[in-house]
Amino acid sequence: MRRILIMILPGVAVIAAWESTVRMRPMWQFLLGSPSGVIREAMILIRSGEFYRDCLLTASEALIGFLMGTAIGTMLGLLLWYSQKISQMAQPYIVAAGSIPVFALGPMLVFWFGTGFASKVALAILATVVIALVQAHTGACQTDVNLIRLMRLFRARRSQVVMKVVGPSAIMWVLAGARINIGMALLGAFIGEFIGSSHGLGHSIIVAEGLFNVSQIWVGVLGIVLIALTFQAITIPIEQWARRWRLST
Repeated sequence: MRRILIMILPGVAVIAAWESTVRMRPMWQFLLGSPSGVIREAMILIRSGEFYRDCLLTASEALIGFLMGTAIGTMLGLLLWYSQKISQMAQPYIVAAGSIPVFALGPMLVFWFGTGFASKVALAILATVVIALVQAHTGACQTDVNLIRLMRLFRARRSQVVMKVVGPSAIMWVLAGARINIGMALLGAFIGEFIGSSHGLGHSIIVAEGLFNVSQIWVGVLGIVLIALTFQAITIPIEQWARRWRLST
């Protein structure tokens, strides 16, 4: 209980100071919004169903992009482990791909896939695939060489080496990067909605910006935070299961 209070109290203090400051200086509400205003706007959006719809859409875009980007990146990372030459050749291209801002590719992907669901998923995939690739390749390269030699001594096939030794080593690195990739997937989906969409939290924030409604902008931001926290909570049992699977292999 004490630990929970220690975690909650700083947030409560910030919210109280924020509300007090805005009440003492009403003009600041135009720039900062207010906790009471955020609650009011949130209730309006919740009652209308817009908040649930926008959260569900943004979460779906980010989740599908995250899963596809992580799967593609993991497979590419493991494939690079097979060949040192290909890995060395691919390094500058991986660095180049990782240095490109997702926002810069947004207009092009919207032009290719339209302003619908597909362009947001594509942006989420691009935002996550490089991190997953690097994590999987690094994890594969960090595999204990003695274990690989032992497997080969017993004439294990390459696929068996991957499943029994390399895979468990790489999967922990991928899951460690997954927490970062969750935010990246949300960023990709949000950018897609920001550039062009008719629904979603990004669209909600754009509309609020046009109306100079700072409180509604905060509602959109809190929606993204709630999605990120939900995804993070889901990854914890998955990571625990992966640790048990690694120990059992």
